[in-house]
Formats: sequence, structure tokens, C-alpha cells
Amino acid sequence: MGSSVTPVTVTFNGTSQYASSLQQVITRAVSIASLPMVQLENEQATTSQKITDATSLETTLTALNTALQGLSTSSGNTQSASVSDSSVLQANASAAALPGTYTIQVLDPGSSSSAMSSDGLTTVTDPTSQDISSSSTFTLTVGSSTYTIQPSGNNLDALAHAIDSSGAGVQATIVNVGSPESPDYRLAIQSTGLGAQTIQLTDSGSNPLLTSLTTGADGSYTVNGQPPAGITTDSSTVTISPGLTVNLLAAGTSTVSVSLDASSISSALSSFVTAFNAALAQVNLSYGQNANSLSGDSMVYETSDALNNLVQYTGSSNSGGVQSLTDLGITNSDTGTLTFDASTIGSMSSSQLANVVAFLGNSTSGFLADATNTLTGLTDPTTGLVTGEIANLNQASTNESTQIDAQQSSVNALQTSLTNQMNSADALIASLEQQSSFLTSLFNTMNANNNANA
Repeated sequence: MGSSVTPVTVTFNGTSQYASSLQQVITRAVSIASLPMVQLENEQATTSQKITDATSLETTLTALNTALQGLSTSSGNTQSASVSDSSVLQANASAAALPGTYTIQVLDPGSSSSAMSSDGLTTVTDPTSQDISSSSTFTLTVGSSTYTIQPSGNNLDALAHAIDSSGAGVQATIVNVGSPESPDYRLAIQSTGLGAQTIQLTDSGSNPLLTSLTTGADGSYTVNGQPPAGITTDSSTVTISPGLTVNLLAAGTSTVSVSLDASSISSALSSFVTAFNAALAQVNLSYGQNANSLSGDSMVYETSDALNNLVQYTGSSNSGGVQSLTDLGITNSDTGTLTFDASTIGSMSSSQLANVVAFLGNSTSGFLADATNTLTGLTDPTTGLVTGEIANLNQASTNESTQIDAQQSSVNALQTSLTNQMNSADALIASLEQQSSFLTSLFNTMNANNNANA
């Protein structure tokens, strides 16, 4: 945006008695020449305000789109899993999990294998500058698999990071087995899975660098008492049923209950209603007696229609008894604002909640797809209606700045030209005034002499 433009005040320092009149000529001419520039600045101020108001509208629409994405996430997370004894296991249920109760007996949670750098190697007192071997390449063996390890530096820290990045199914840490005054840092490696696994690290000379600490064991468990001998696993995370996984923590028995949980959808619907009302309130600022700078802009009318169509969406036959937002507890007031009654969702049965999920749909079908397409049409960075309006306004402001700068240059040139002309005129007038004063003085002197002689 260009700098503030006001009619130029010109100071003309003439020496003739007509200097003030000449200054008025310059001031009037420059003021008249500045009028188009002042008008351009006023237009640019209006454009700038439109950019501000349109950006505020875009921000609320973007927030509404974010709320929609949150609703999409929540609709895929309607199942909740609880356990009777959280010290025995943890459970997680996805949308694919079926409601039900499962009794899990953890016979053995299993354990990991571990190893540590051996005694007799180079004592590491600073893991950032020292290593247990001078080798630059190592071979890591985990079970029957081998991995080439190439640390980024010759120090214990770099070796541990390289092992963690190898994908070998182990975790490397550094522990101090010495005293604080005399540290002795060792490389400790533990398998991420369960079961007995050989863990060994050798340097380029095939010298073994690790000593085994613990030999792991597989985990085992039963589901509803079956099979009696237990299911063996080399992972502490196991799938009990489609969409239901548990983490084995300790020996014992715990019941896992899977049930429908509408709280996430209810919370997301509440956020959607809040975001919608904020967007609608921003649109309404462009209407009425005290409307903002976007009053009468077709973009505002199209945005208003788009929001109205969004909440009028009707579901398909796949969504059963849920056909509109009203069926979710969302009502539309006379002013267009939405209200949400969470008790509607909270009192639904499993089948009704399934219909809610079907009504909401996803990125390709249902309410979420329709609403997302609507908002994309408004805020897409390339093709969005509101985004495009802001881009056009920014371009208009840039054009106005260019015109203002050109007008300012023209006015400056006019001022310089007029000042030079008036300086020349003033100098000529001043010279004539001096000649007139001289002749008048001479005449008066001669007249006085003649009177004296007479």
C-alpha cells in the first residue's frame, strides 16, 4: 500500500512584493494536480479494509473446515475398550471392533533379550568423543539376522544412534556402570520383541563386543479360556479380535469390554456447530445498516448460500433413520445459527449410532464429503471463491500503489517546474521593482533640485 497522500504544501521564498501571490499559484496548481492521487489513496484504503474483512471470513471458514476434519476423525473412532485390570493388560479398539466382552488370561507376559558391552573393552568416560572400538563399521546380529552398522562418528553416541536406525528390532541405550567421579559408559541393547534372541555386535575385526545379560521368553495367553495351553507370541501387542488389540503387561486375568462410545462424535459435533456459527457471524457482518466493507459483494452472498446448503444436507438410504443434522441433535434457528443437544447422540443405541456414522460418511461420501467439497469451493488456495477474492483485492491494492506513485512523481515534477518558473518571474519582478525604485528616487532628487534652483 502506498504512503499517505495529501495536497502538497509548497513554500515559495520569493523577494518581490508579489511573492505571496506567486506562492498561491503554485499551491493551487499542485493541490489540483494532487486530487486524483488523493482519490486513489481513498480507494486503496477501501481496498485494504476489504482485504481485512475478506481475510477474517476466510479464517472462520478455514476453522470450520478444520472442525469438519475433526468430525471425520471422530466418526471412525466410535468403539471404546475398557479393561477390568489395567495392570495385566491394556486394550485398544478401532471402528472395526465388535461390541462384546472378552476374558484374557495372561499366562506369561514374556520378556526381551538384552546384552551389554563387555568388560575389558576401552573404558568410555565421554560417550560423545570415545567409543568401545576404533572400528568404523560394525556387524549387529539379532537372532538369525545380521545388519551392517556404520556410525556417523567414532563415538558411543553415534554407535547407539546407528543401531536404533538400523531396523534390527532392538533398542540401544547408553548406561554408566561406574561412579559419577569415574564414569564407565556401556552400550546396552534390548530386543523390542519377546523371546530368546541372540544379540551380538562385532567390529571390523570380528571381535565380539557384547555380553548377554538376559535371555528373553515368548509371551502366552488365552482368550475366553482357549486354547487351554495358551497362545504363544513374540510380541507384547496381540490381536484378540478384528479391530481389538491388547498389550500384555503381567501374568493375570482381565476382562476386556468393547462398547460403542458416542462421546468423540458428540464433542466433534459441538465443535462443528461452534465453528459454523462463527463463520455465519462473520458473513452477517456484511449485511445491515452497519455492514462492513464487503456489503453488496457477490462473494458474500455466494458464501452465505453455501453455508445454508451445507446444513440442509439430506442423507442417503444407507444412513437409515438418520437423514439430516436435525437427527443428530442439531437445530437451525430463525437467524441461521445452529444449536446442538448432546443428549440426542448420548441416548442412541448401537444401531442408531451406526446410522450416524453412515450419515456422516467420509471423504468420498455422505455429509462429510459434501461439506468438505463446499468449503473447498470457498477456501481452496487455487480455485476457492473467498481466496480468489482476496487475491484480486491484493492485486488491486498493488495497482493502486503503482498509480499513486506515478501520480506523486507527476505532481513532484509539476511542483519543480512551477517553482522554477515562479522563481524566474519573481526575480524579474524584483529587478523591475528595483529599477522603478531607482527611477522614482532619481526623479524625486531631480525634482527637489529643480525646486531649490527655482
